[in-house]
Amino acid sequence: MTASAPGPAPAAVDRGTRRRRALVLAFASLLVALAVVGVLVVASRVSGAEAADGPAPVATSAGAASAGAGAVAAPVAGSPADPASAPAEGQPVALAPIVAAWPEAYTVTGTKSEPLYVEHITSTRTGAAFSVTIDVVAQGDSPLGTQNSQVELGADGSIRWTGGCTKPAAECADDPALRGFLSEAAVLSAARRGFLPAEGVARTLHGHPVVCVSDAALHPDAPPAVASLDPCFSMSTGALLGHWSSASSAFVGPTLAEGLVDRAG
Repeated sequence: MTASAPGPAPAAVDRGTRRRRALVLAFASLLVALAVVGVLVVASRVSGAEAADGPAPVATSAGAASAGAGAVAAPVAGSPADPASAPAEGQPVALAPIVAAWPEAYTVTGTKSEPLYVEHITSTRTGAAFSVTIDVVAQGDSPLGTQNSQVELGADGSIRWTGGCTKPAAECADDPALRGFLSEAAVLSAARRGFLPAEGVARTLHGHPVVCVSDAALHPDAPPAVASLDPCFSMSTGALLGHWSSASSAFVGPTLAEGLVDRAG
């Protein structure tokens, strides 16, 4: 038999293994150290860039609202569109500032129901011209006819009928007793002639703020056909929306029903 070569001594094997392990650990530590240094360098560059450029802008609700070209302006305090500052129900209010803020145009649509028919009413203003169209429809949707009426307000406060007048010729030329759905013209006439009532009364009709004006004060030279029935005008447009009865403490008579639309322009 041939004798085999003797193997390495156990102590030498242990020393070699420990040396290789130490080298591997040292190399791994070096790689970790290099990685940490790289991260710190990148972070410092990013921080420097942000410091130079300033903080990124933060969007806020106020900024977003002002940035939009079509943003809707908040209601102005004291205006009818601002519920928080709207006058309390039944509170006297100065009439002149309300009248001065009315727009030059409006469109109002609504209905007024009677026992046997319904009136579909469209009231408009365009500058000095006021118009109302009333389509009468019987039960079963049978049309009963249409009434059209128009007046024009003069620069001197005169009110001239331009269509549908059934009064004497003198009153059609200048009506001192204009009432009904055209009667914003009567309020403006009173303002131009210098006898606008000082106050009205704030009320709410179907969610619409209105100002009710004493009929007797608005028409001092033309007694009302129905006592204590005061016209009530939209705070926002000036259109007549209904009538308030002080005797019954309710809206009665020529008053639009719930669901009316009152729009400026």
